[in-house]
Amino acid sequence: MSSPKRSKRVALWAVLVAIGCLVLAVPGGAQDRRTMVRLLREGADFRVRVQAAFALGSTHDASARRPLERALRDDNPAVRAAAATGLGRLGRAASLAALRRARSDRSAAVRMQVERSIRTLSEPATPTMPSTAVRPMAAGGGLYPSVSMIPRAGRINWSRVRYVVVLGDMANRSGFGDEVLGATMRREVARNLNVLRGVATFPVAAQLDAAAQRQIRRRHIPALRFDGSVAKLERRARRRDLSIRCEVSMMLLAEPGRSLRGMLRGAATGSEPRQRNRRAQEHRLAQEALAAAVRSAMSGVATAISRAAGGPSRGR
Repeated sequence: MSSPKRSKRVALWAVLVAIGCLVLAVPGGAQDRRTMVRLLREGADFRVRVQAAFALGSTHDASARRPLERALRDDNPAVRAAAATGLGRLGRAASLAALRRARSDRSAAVRMQVERSIRTLSEPATPTMPSTAVRPMAAGGGLYPSVSMIPRAGRINWSRVRYVVVLGDMANRSGFGDEVLGATMRREVARNLNVLRGVATFPVAAQLDAAAQRQIRRRHIPALRFDGSVAKLERRARRRDLSIRCEVSMMLLAEPGRSLRGMLRGAATGSEPRQRNRRAQEHRLAQEALAAAVRSAMSGVATAISRAAGGPSRGR
């Protein structure tokens, strides 16, 4: 039988994994980063504070360091562990002092994550590939498939549309030098949105033309914008295997105004035996891990859109 301490540690990490897929719904008038800081400090539900810590860690903004360091003293161990994770993701060596003080935390799971983040911040940065190393290949055959576009606005059956979603910025903030990761993320997000009933998806804002805007106003259709980022890509090369872990995050913003209405996060790992052309293999695994991470994040997108728009939940 497992010891009570080990059971508690496993339970805590199960909570953290589950929370990683939750949606964070916030008031429509709040702005994203300030809202996350406030929720981390004041959120009544520890799961909201955990999600806020994860989200702040992925901003790569130095102003998130102090709020995350304060959260290392939160009453809930899941929040403290998430804060330690966030500081590791943030990548600021100035956080090492706070993390070292947290080594004495009463929770073994928190101490474990603290040590991981200390190692992350203490090790030299992994060299990244130049952005020109691999370029997208022509559609029809090659390493990267072309981006498929959703039918034009003129073909939308507006009588069946309940929500409009515009894809905004899809950025690669991982440091992994691949020019097409943002395009891959955009394609995968659009693909997952396109299977939702009642959702009209515009892969680029320019497609939301005057005719579409008239339909939105006339039918009082809620409009949302999806901004996404490839938050982290990690290479792990072992003797015989190569793996790439990808973490993504997305913000749901109300249009117009772009106030934060929700967040989605996902992660996935691609792994296979090492091949001779390691560079090409890394880029292919990064693409596959990114696509799977987006699917993970989008598993709850129907509910997220409904909540963000303030309507009843609708399934796929």
